[in-house]
Amino acid sequence: MKTIQKGLAGLIAILIIVSCSKKDTTPPTGAETNATLLAGAQGGSKSWKITSIMISSGGNSQTYTTTSTSTNIIPACEADNIFLFSHNATQTYQQTEGATTCTANDPATLESGSWAFTTDGKSLLIDATVYVTSTQASAEQLLSLLILSEGEPLTVTQITDSSMTLTYTYTDTSGTTPVTYTFTLIFAKI
Repeated sequence: MKTIQKGLAGLIAILIIVSCSKKDTTPPTGAETNATLLAGAQGGSKSWKITSIMISSGGNSQTYTTTSTSTNIIPACEADNIFLFSHNATQTYQQTEGATTCTANDPATLESGSWAFTTDGKSLLIDATVYVTSTQASAEQLLSLLILSEGEPLTVTQITDSSMTLTYTYTDTSGTTPVTYTFTLIFAKI
């Protein structure tokens, strides 16, 4: 009987050691992977700037970069805006003015709120409040069309540790015929 008890105790000890040494082999979800790429490890944050925007509609497309001056519709005051994503308990998002402002006395923070990925990591959702003044809004030429704060899903076309491409569609219903635009936003980590 003592031999059986010793054998069972040894078997239990081996099972405990094996079960404690097993590592969690569950792969991270797309949301977890993309959250780290977007905002860094838990507790960290990353800042991004837009490097170019492609606008497509009706089979036509035009790309605008933040460095081009001849055909650029992205004013310098918008080209240097900073998009900060923090990987914290509330997944904080903030868009701030860069060194150049569009109008005097602009608020430094243009948007603030939170962000989240869908479980598969293919869509990024941003829920934010916009703080721009009416003077600033009228000075905005292109980035005012960005609906990052509207809670609309942004499709994650590509994301790495240093670059990100997001797309979304917007339908302009202000004219007699609605026009749908597809925006492709390319960001670089700063």
